[in-house]
Amino acid sequence: MSTLQDDRDRIVELYADTVWCVALSRTGREEAAQEVFQEVFLRYFEKERSYENDEHRKAWLIRTTLICCRRYLSSYYRNIPLPLEEVADLSDEEIDETGALYSALLRLPAKYRIPIVLYYLEELPTEQCLQVLELKPAAFRKRLSRGRELLKKLLKGEDYFV
Repeated sequence: MSTLQDDRDRIVELYADTVWCVALSRTGREEAAQEVFQEVFLRYFEKERSYENDEHRKAWLIRTTLICCRRYLSSYYRNIPLPLEEVADLSDEEIDETGALYSALLRLPAKYRIPIVLYYLEELPTEQCLQVLELKPAAFRKRLSRGRELLKKLLKGEDYFV
């Protein structure tokens, strides 16, 4: 017999990587991603919701993650200047265990980064990406295309100023 805590642990285990990846790619900082991650699952467990299936649940979690990221990024605390030591930590050389691709991905504007993360890293179907991002198919394809081009430039070492 499953307990409520077991169900919650299973949900977090199933979707933790997805929520974390989206939060980190949107905020660009581990501390911010941790705050967003906690907020998303807190919201999930606060209200009883019914979902058509696991894909619907995953879409809700991704959409909520994007909303929480937007709120975090516009908050007062986000706009406080970072100490010089923390800014240095964000350089390409200091980003460990992620490699050049992840570093380049973080330098992309969010409007290109998020579609790439959802489509290629999270492997969401196009229809679900369109729902989550609230985009038309042509806009989504254009953002993927432009994001890939900018990523190629960044990986080749060409200067690109975000």
